[in-house]
Amino acid sequence: MEWDRRTFLKTASLTACSSVTQAADESGCGLAIGTYGLQSLPLADAIRLVAKTGFDAVEFTVFPGSSGDISTVLKETRARTEIRELLENSGLRVSALMADLKPSEDDDVHLKQLYHIAELIQLAKDLSPSNPPIIQTILGGKNWEVSRNLFRDRLANWNQILADQKGYLSIKPHRGQAMATPAEAKWLFGQLGNPPRLRMVYDYSHYAFNDPPLSISRSVAESLSVANYVAMKDAVIEDGKVKFALVGESNSWDQAEVVRELYQGGYRGDFCCEVSSQIWRNDPLYNAVDGTETCYRNLLAAFERAGVPRSGNL
Repeated sequence: MEWDRRTFLKTASLTACSSVTQAADESGCGLAIGTYGLQSLPLADAIRLVAKTGFDAVEFTVFPGSSGDISTVLKETRARTEIRELLENSGLRVSALMADLKPSEDDDVHLKQLYHIAELIQLAKDLSPSNPPIIQTILGGKNWEVSRNLFRDRLANWNQILADQKGYLSIKPHRGQAMATPAEAKWLFGQLGNPPRLRMVYDYSHYAFNDPPLSISRSVAESLSVANYVAMKDAVIEDGKVKFALVGESNSWDQAEVVRELYQGGYRGDFCCEVSSQIWRNDPLYNAVDGTETCYRNLLAAFERAGVPRSGNL
């Protein structure tokens, strides 16, 4: 990677691009789960559990300290080869790599992030050469008006690396952070010319209970042109605060409606169950095996109620 500081930090030259969202066809969608909620297991054991449970794909958490840490667990070529072979033998795809990339005003931090994005793209290629997974992240921050121009300018440089190294990065609007809604994500991508390698993660648990309310149908309509990945979990109101739950474990909304609306709108990617850290870190009753089985059972039931076909070979 022969990039210098000037190349990294100059303003990106971008052209308008069409959406990466896949066109509607007769194919199905995949069932996936992330290792974010499986941190009690070594990565290889988590893969075996996910495959045994019946999922089509798995998302690896790869940020520092995680079971798939790119700087330790998945740093060496040999480790990546072993995990790739395990995936091939298990029949699982890697749907995404969960990273932790938050734009910084510090130029030195920004430079390191650009190199890190290139490293993540290489990891994606090493794990699945024929179909590299996307990278997904949140952006952090607390105030949209304060942060949005910083996000725009830093992501312009991020997009240069994505284009050069042929990677895909999907960003999740996140409750309580600066970018929290699909409309804000669309503004950000529009400012950058809608680059096809920068897309959005749709996760209704972060839009439910908004003020004003954001319905499933409206949130899907706002997201379809920019979303290329879907995270699935529930949320409830407890003591006046939003608390996350396993997919399908609450009556706050019907996850089948989420699946149906996205599928009818043309989405053909994975639906990935996410176990919030509120659960796996703080709930003493949480068990990785039981949680994985619950997520699979409830997501499969949502697919069946929605009448959406399943595809294990996206």
